[in-house]
Amino acid sequence: MSGMARRGSAAIPALFTIALIAYGAILRLDAFVQTYGPMASPSWARVLTHDVAPRAAFLRPAAYLWHRVGDQPYVGGDPINYLKYAREMRSFYQAHVREPIFLALTRGFLWLLSDQDAAVSFASMTGSVLTILATYLLGAALGSRPSGLAAAFVMAVEYDVISWSVEGWRDDVFTAMVMFSAWAFVRCLQVPSPARALVLGVMTAGACLTRVTALTFVLPAFAWLIVDGDAANRRRRATAAAVAVLVCGVLAAPYFISCALATGDPLYAIDYHTGFYRYGEGVPSEQPMSAATYIASKMTQKPISTIDTAITGIFVHPFANKWTGLEAWARGAGRVLSWLAIVGLVTWLFFPDGRLLLVILCGSLLPYAFTWNIGTGGVWRFTMHAYPLYLLAAVSAVDAAGRGAIGAWREPKRLRTVSWRSWTLRLTAVVGAGVLAYAFYMVLPWFIAREAIAAGADASIATGPRDVTFFGAGWSGAYMDGLTFRVSRSERATVRIPLPARRTYQIVLRLDPVAPDRQRRAVVLLNRQLLAILPFVWNADKVGSYPLQLPEGKVRVGSNELTIVPDVVVPAASVALRVPAEQAGDNLGVRLWYVRVLATAPAPAQAP
Repeated sequence: MSGMARRGSAAIPALFTIALIAYGAILRLDAFVQTYGPMASPSWARVLTHDVAPRAAFLRPAAYLWHRVGDQPYVGGDPINYLKYAREMRSFYQAHVREPIFLALTRGFLWLLSDQDAAVSFASMTGSVLTILATYLLGAALGSRPSGLAAAFVMAVEYDVISWSVEGWRDDVFTAMVMFSAWAFVRCLQVPSPARALVLGVMTAGACLTRVTALTFVLPAFAWLIVDGDAANRRRRATAAAVAVLVCGVLAAPYFISCALATGDPLYAIDYHTGFYRYGEGVPSEQPMSAATYIASKMTQKPISTIDTAITGIFVHPFANKWTGLEAWARGAGRVLSWLAIVGLVTWLFFPDGRLLLVILCGSLLPYAFTWNIGTGGVWRFTMHAYPLYLLAAVSAVDAAGRGAIGAWREPKRLRTVSWRSWTLRLTAVVGAGVLAYAFYMVLPWFIAREAIAAGADASIATGPRDVTFFGAGWSGAYMDGLTFRVSRSERATVRIPLPARRTYQIVLRLDPVAPDRQRRAVVLLNRQLLAILPFVWNADKVGSYPLQLPEGKVRVGSNELTIVPDVVVPAASVALRVPAEQAGDNLGVRLWYVRVLATAPAPAQAP
């Protein structure tokens, strides 16, 4: 009887999961039809797009609308090339700039759809639907089927996820492979059996054959599988990891060998794209360059800036640009989930499963960490695979809190057995490390600006969320009005500028008076010495631009104080500018966008 009860309890989440996958598939079909229109053939596609997809109108928020694409869909991006490459595909392991799994999946749908271009959308939608299943499986492997269902529900209904799924990119399939690989890694960590090692090898090979960059999380995760966890079980985990690596190598190596034989580069699919990013940076891109050489050159030329870009690309940008696609379901849901995700990610540090997932998360983001700020390198889809992991972290935080509260209520005596001192020390260490990391991240812009100026490049001392090292007393917070700005809130306000050498510099102030009808000029001081008197030139359509020279005699090495003193400060209530945090009685002076340092040093004098 107990066995039947267990089977019944397991069947309920399975039924919910099937229903959720079907729901997610219908929502994606609806988005496809809205975007590209219904299909006339073959018969199965006609039924799906004419009869099934319209049902989603009753199952989604009215705000879920997509614009119809014109007569030439898929033009202008990778999807049209995926179609071309899929039609030209000679063999699965062919040497090619695009990895084989998405091409093979697209080719399969080309056959099913009688060679219609919509095949590439069906391929990406398939990956998106599989991600729903993989998210549930990983949540269940972490010990909570309800958490898995909750995260999978968000992936099924999230507007941005659905929107990207119909456009024909391979990111949806890669997201599915990352999640299936994470699920297999966690299961192998928990019970390192040969069967689970075999599954892990297959899944990681699939990830590598979808994107070769998967190596950046697959290899570290294999190492972490061995070193973390119960020491008594390490030999079994090492054996399982070896089996998984062997299976992964057998399945994936033919593609790398094929590329090596044809091009001389087994990582051709990665290294080829360095040309795109070098072109985007305005540097020579004609000659081939490996990804390792490309990153090494950036580290050599601008180490501080490159480290800052990588930190932002792993920990900040992928997280910050998510969470907007749930507003049609519940206003503010994304913000709540984002904060819960932060709690969950911190909680993962204390458990082997969670630490393994953090290794996978950070490793999977590494390929985009150095290029997210170049051209289209920061678009949402490139870090789509991180989203379900963030969601699982969010729901796991709620699940852990709920379980802890229920356990304490049912068995209050267990609270006495908890080593509160040990947990307090761990939490204090994590919080302390987090505070130090945040402080380090906030001061990096100062050293980035100094590095750029020292290298003879222009540098902007810009207002924004990380400008605290530049703007001292007398300024408002940073606000957004098209561009970010600060407002001086007293008779004088100071900008700190890092100058690496004592010499003459050229700068440009981008500022405007807050009351141009009453303010005529401003005095500018450099290190408390008179630098210039600026007569304001007001243009309602353009930000004021004021070039100045910083003479060598007034410059000092290190921090230099540029103080702006407008002739009149005016009450905030008397100007049209409205800054949310200001009080009506505050006095305002100028609105500053940025200070541009034109840091190219004067040419050295020629020898007589």
